[in-house]
Amino acid sequence: MTVYNAYWGRINMFMEGFHDALLLYALALHETIRNGLTKKDGAEITYRMWNRTFEGIAGQVSMDFNGDRYGDFSVMSMTNTEAGTYETVCNYYGVKESFQMLPGFNPDHFTLRGLHRVSHADLPDKSCGLGVSALTGIIVGALLGTALLMSFYFIRKNYRITIERRTAREECDIGKHRQLREDSIRSNFSAA
Repeated sequence: MTVYNAYWGRINMFMEGFHDALLLYALALHETIRNGLTKKDGAEITYRMWNRTFEGIAGQVSMDFNGDRYGDFSVMSMTNTEAGTYETVCNYYGVKESFQMLPGFNPDHFTLRGLHRVSHADLPDKSCGLGVSALTGIIVGALLGTALLMSFYFIRKNYRITIERRTAREECDIGKHRQLREDSIRSNFSAA
């Protein structure tokens, strides 16, 4: 791609989309301000983004009446299996809602004719001999075991906190009684 006499090579498609979205916003904002409205009128700016076509960085960009972009898609197929090369074999144009088949298109690659379909009876049993009820029992047992372990953990933690609080309260009470006892002993000695 050549812009301002500089060659940029291939541009990331996400950057193309971001550039085109920013350009669409700028065009709608410019029209809104030109018609005497403010840039804070989001509904008007959004309305001006709908039903329009403009030239973006990667080509023509068209928006429908809902504000959705018409997409153009290419179907690629591996044309050389030894080299692993892909070529575009079909293009879809969203604005025209049409397909364009290219010379490399081979309809045999895109049909279900000739493919061997495996019936359900031929598929191997992947249950390893476990029935649905056995599997349900294993899952329910695992969930109950997990719930039991978690409840044991929380009950034990709550019990430990309760014991620590009781011990601290008893130490506080014993300290008060010891102080009262020492005070009464001193008062008895001082009175004598």
